[in-house]
Amino acid sequence: MPGKEHQGAVRMDAVPELGGDSARAVYRDLLRFGPRSRSALTTRLGLSAPTVTRVTRDLLDAGRLHQLGAVVRAKGRPHEPLDIEENLGPRFIGVKVTADDVHAVVTTVRGNVLEELVLPLEDTSPASVVDTILAPVEALVEAHPRLAGVGVSLGGPVAQRRVVLSSYLLGWTTQFDLATALEARLDLPVVVENDLVAMVNGLHWFGIGRSYGSFAVLTVGAGIGASTVIDGRLVEGRHHVAGLTGRQSIGQRADGTPLPLRDVASTDSIVRRARATSALAADEGIEDLTRRAAAGERAALEVAEELARSLAAAAAGLVAIVDPEAIVLGGENVDLVRAAGPVFEQTLRGAVAAAQQDLVVRVLSGDFDEWARGAAVIAIQEFVGVGS
Repeated sequence: MPGKEHQGAVRMDAVPELGGDSARAVYRDLLRFGPRSRSALTTRLGLSAPTVTRVTRDLLDAGRLHQLGAVVRAKGRPHEPLDIEENLGPRFIGVKVTADDVHAVVTTVRGNVLEELVLPLEDTSPASVVDTILAPVEALVEAHPRLAGVGVSLGGPVAQRRVVLSSYLLGWTTQFDLATALEARLDLPVVVENDLVAMVNGLHWFGIGRSYGSFAVLTVGAGIGASTVIDGRLVEGRHHVAGLTGRQSIGQRADGTPLPLRDVASTDSIVRRARATSALAADEGIEDLTRRAAAGERAALEVAEELARSLAAAAAGLVAIVDPEAIVLGGENVDLVRAAGPVFEQTLRGAVAAAQQDLVVRVLSGDFDEWARGAAVIAIQEFVGVGS
């Protein structure tokens, strides 16, 4: 609870490290892509057969892997696939911080969620955020053995997966080493990342993004974000803020200056528009607007349709530049876009080239599950020895 006094770090049984580079490479490949034989691992990873034999034996002895039943082949010896041990493997905590709540989950090493906790965030000061994060994390530590790391995500740029440089949504104007602050109170390694970057990593490693070599994610909520994975790599940019500013222009204002997407698609801008057009009363908010649009109220639907068209314009810009296989729409206000029916997809397809009409459009839920799961995935990435 905020303000709670802690007597030292929360203790737990240490989870042993995976081993050297070869062991990590084998474990990481099986983790992400599923069961393979030793010979397949040798070919895929460019390791020698003796090295793979030694590494897999060590991982089997340590309980990291298990052997599946032999697969008979037409020629040669049967394959004996190996897979990671997920059920008895390490656990990871993921925490997504918003301006109102802290969402925490505990997952397996493949990012499958086992439990979720949500606590209100009554004060967004750094000290209060640390205390509020610790409350659900400590509860999960007590309930789940074999925890190997904690990942935290929030809105704002983050350096070296440790230091929050600023956070507009939390009102942080100076940098804060959130990872070190949490590690001082927990006997666990902590990594911190921008919430969109963490969520996209989760989609890329274990979610719908696994099906695509390239995809773009566009999120709409209190903030606006866009992120792309190209040839299996997340694009973060020179300053690690690619797509995180909401500054993408989708047209012009009356005075001829560029109109940023955030000025028409963020929660505050949507609510202002809805109140100005009498779709909402002065004391009503985004949840009321979404409910009314879903019920078919014309004034609310017009706002939802305008939002869908604005997002489609932004998505069309991403598609024109990146040419991804899929575009994924997410964020807490995605249900308002859903209420507009086919407007988003129809507008998007009308704006992209003929050769890109096979673009796949996917829509996530408006819940924070994927965001918290993404935070756990960045902790998993650190455990297996690879960044985003």
